[in-house]
Amino acid sequence: MKILKKLSVFDIIIGILFIVITFLSIMLFKWLGLLAIPILILMIYIYYNSDKIAILIRNLIKNISKKSSVEEIEINNNKRKNIDNKNNKKKKYSIDDEFEDNDIIIDEKKEILYEKKEKDIVKKVSKNNSNNKIKNKSKNKSVKNNKEKKKKRNILKVILTIFLSFCIICVLAVAAFFAYIVVTTEDFDPNKLTYRDQSVVYDKNGNTIAELGVGGSEKRESVSYDDLPQVLIDAIIATEDSRFFQHNGVDAPRFLKASIEQVLHIGSGGGASTLTMQVSKNNLTSTESKGIEGIIRKFRDVYISVFQIEKKYTKEQIIEFYVNDNLLGGSNYGVEQASQAYFGKSVSELNLAEASALAGIFQTPNKYRPDLHPDACEKRRNTVLSLMKRHGYITEEEEEATKAISVESLIVNKAQTETYQGYIETVIDELEEKLKINPYEVSLKIYTALDTSIQNGIDKIMSGETYTWQNDVVQAGSAVVDVNTGEVIAIGAGRNRDGERTWNYATQARRHPGSTAKPLFDYGPGFEYSNYSTYTLFNDEPWTYTNGPSVSNWDGGFQGLITLRTALAESRNIPALKAFQQNNKSNIKDFVTKLGIKPEEPLHEAHAIGGFTGATPLEMAAAYAAFANGGYYIEPHTVNKVEYRSTGEVKELKYTKERVMEASTAYLINNVLKYAVDIYHDGGARVAGKTVAAKTGTSSFDDATVKKYGLRGDPVNDLWTVAYTPQYSYSLWYGYKELSSEYYNTNSVGGSYKNSLMRAITKCIPMTSEGFSMPDTVVQSQVEFGTWPAQLPSEYTPSDLIRTEYFKKGTQPTETSTRFQKFSDVTNIETTKNGRTTKITWDYTIPEEFTESYLKKYFSQNVFGNGTNNFVNQRLNYAGGIGYGIYSEDSSGNLKLLAFVTDKEYNYTGTVGKIVIKVQYKDYTANASDGAEIKVSSSGTNPDDGNNNKNFDVNILSLGSASIGNYSEKDIIVKYKNKDVTKDSVITYMISELNYRTNSKDEFISKINEITETGTYNLRYQISYNGESYTRIKKLYLHANNETRN
Repeated sequence: MKILKKLSVFDIIIGILFIVITFLSIMLFKWLGLLAIPILILMIYIYYNSDKIAILIRNLIKNISKKSSVEEIEINNNKRKNIDNKNNKKKKYSIDDEFEDNDIIIDEKKEILYEKKEKDIVKKVSKNNSNNKIKNKSKNKSVKNNKEKKKKRNILKVILTIFLSFCIICVLAVAAFFAYIVVTTEDFDPNKLTYRDQSVVYDKNGNTIAELGVGGSEKRESVSYDDLPQVLIDAIIATEDSRFFQHNGVDAPRFLKASIEQVLHIGSGGGASTLTMQVSKNNLTSTESKGIEGIIRKFRDVYISVFQIEKKYTKEQIIEFYVNDNLLGGSNYGVEQASQAYFGKSVSELNLAEASALAGIFQTPNKYRPDLHPDACEKRRNTVLSLMKRHGYITEEEEEATKAISVESLIVNKAQTETYQGYIETVIDELEEKLKINPYEVSLKIYTALDTSIQNGIDKIMSGETYTWQNDVVQAGSAVVDVNTGEVIAIGAGRNRDGERTWNYATQARRHPGSTAKPLFDYGPGFEYSNYSTYTLFNDEPWTYTNGPSVSNWDGGFQGLITLRTALAESRNIPALKAFQQNNKSNIKDFVTKLGIKPEEPLHEAHAIGGFTGATPLEMAAAYAAFANGGYYIEPHTVNKVEYRSTGEVKELKYTKERVMEASTAYLINNVLKYAVDIYHDGGARVAGKTVAAKTGTSSFDDATVKKYGLRGDPVNDLWTVAYTPQYSYSLWYGYKELSSEYYNTNSVGGSYKNSLMRAITKCIPMTSEGFSMPDTVVQSQVEFGTWPAQLPSEYTPSDLIRTEYFKKGTQPTETSTRFQKFSDVTNIETTKNGRTTKITWDYTIPEEFTESYLKKYFSQNVFGNGTNNFVNQRLNYAGGIGYGIYSEDSSGNLKLLAFVTDKEYNYTGTVGKIVIKVQYKDYTANASDGAEIKVSSSGTNPDDGNNNKNFDVNILSLGSASIGNYSEKDIIVKYKNKDVTKDSVITYMISELNYRTNSKDEFISKINEITETGTYNLRYQISYNGESYTRIKKLYLHANNETRN
């Protein structure tokens, strides 16, 4: 209690601080912390005995001065003897008492002599020598010396107090720093010590094709401590933390050394982290290693390691955390993943050579990555082996034998570019969109539709291994879809792709599809809603958009009247625009959106030829797949199901097969696009003997762009081919990401490269000769081209005008065309002899359907556009036009064409013979009339006087005469096969010279009597009965009244 009373509050606080520091040292450093106890006891003793320490220091200083004066030595010796004598007579004091009030003198031999207390000396001198002047003088001198000594002691005490205060402040600062570390360290989260395993991606056959590391880069397969081979544990302990099983989370000597180096910026400042601290750094704090932040981070690691990790987990669990956590080169995290990646085996199967190499990677993973840097890895491996031998884990013989094995010989999986990267990125995008999960953040088993045989082929093309590219800048995107399931089985994401999650030209490149849009926006809706057939006619002629601008074809020309089959197969723009204009826009929009195509709003006419924001290769392949499978759209997808690795939960991704068009529509498109391939408008998709349908497309630049970049030739921006078989639909886009004056495509050069690229891709696609199945709602029918509505060909329709086309059932033609019906024969053939020339004349009436008035009405139908007059002229002049073939017939019945005339007369200059007159086309005679015959002779009389039908007998004379105005004629009697048929016959009376015709006998006679000029006139009598005709010619000579002629 007396001691406590002597202590001030400040002294008590100081004492408590010393105790706290001692306690913390023991907690932090365990048995090493006990070393702080004697140090702190000494410090406490020094503090509370500062006066004594000051005296000791002063005397030490005096002793160090080592004065050599003999006189001083003798004086000191005498003084010592006097003191000894006095001390013998008085009570001896303890050393504590002496230190409390007396001075200490240390002679050369460092013997401590004590002087009496100042007060006792004064009293004794006063009593015994009160009148002694010498002793008074001694007293005064002693008091004066003591005051000087006391003053010096106080100065030393102040200095010592300041020093101790500084030490205490430092201790307090350290305590405050530790308090800051504790307070600012985040709450311990044990979940951060557990790791998400990587997601695994499988192909359609269940084979692993990719491992998606956590966070996009961490590929990890966790293992337990029991899975680790002892040789790997030994290698890691020997290399990374040799006293791991002895310390409590901090290796104090290494830690203090590293901290001092870091503060003073000497040495590396590293190498102090234990396995526990590394676990903390990698998962709970940070990897900062420089400056004050690095120091703070390290002390946080100390705190977490000692008071949290080591308290909560066993050493084995900490090793488990460590081996599953660390990056071990590339995107490989944890020893299991690294073992599989480098050695092709599980970590539990590693031998000494492999385990030591793996343990060496921990220090600098990518520097010592064995598949990329085998020599550096081997050098580091040898260091690990040396450390294992030093710490007694292996023998020298084992060390040397293992060093003899090269690391390169251990590697089974060489470093290579990630395969199937484009497809995998498509999978990731799909999971994020459909399931809102990121496989880099959630551990999954992902089961995809990837067909590696097809994907490998496309990857080799994209890499340039099996295809020579136009240049290093041009790009391409492709997609392959199973038409029956909607599964995306292969992706060509582009070329020269650097890194992960980069631009995907198959799924993200939305480009103008050009003419590949025509089946979607023009003809598909026409089949679906307007009963188009493959025969539907279009006039390929100059045309404009509804708002005025003109549209042209790719070749700048026009083909006139063509069928839908030709218009689509040969990619004519004008018929496509006409089809778009003929269909209801709401129907068009409904049709394309059901196929997954996203048109612009509002729907404008440029969509007809692909002039809109565009579509991706995957969207186009999926849309065309609906044609191939008979009219069903299935959303394209790469993923069929996923399994959560943490819970085993399975999610099946179901996709509906939605009918979006009639089966007839799908088949009619298939039929036309297969025809396009057959006539070599295939864009590189044609395979001889195999069933392939395809459509090509290009998009062009406007004039301003051509001028701005100085483009030459026939520049185009985007080049496409979309093709499909009964099983697969696949598409290709080819072009440049950005336009420049140096890099752009032309339709000729770029088109050639695109077609060759499509041929390369087509080789990767399994083919079949099985055709597209025709539904019973489609019928095949022959059509006579040019008829509208469509009509069946007649018996005599030219073969080049007969087309085999396909119609929706119920819309096929049922009427037969009359355009090429057999012509009827001419009538009323007459001959007139003029010397050696016989003039032959006849009558014939052209059928109405060949008249100009009829044809103008016919070709005014909308389907013929603005070409009415052209089509009329074409029809009138078909095959040289309709006229009369003049033939001579020999005795064998063989005919020889003498002439083709369009007038109804012919001058014959031959001798006696038979002349046949046929109504016919000049250059086409299949439907010519049978022919009307007449015999001519050199005398100028006809052998039968025109009686060209032996079944008839008529009482008409062949010669006659009458005076002008006095002609009369008796009744005509007609016999047919000797039977009087006069009443049932029709008699036509004609005067050839007057081109006069009538069925009235009286009018006929009156007309003859109106003639005022004399001469010979040919009177023709045409008798018709029972579908047969008979002509009789009578030569009548009219003379003046006073003239008689026989």
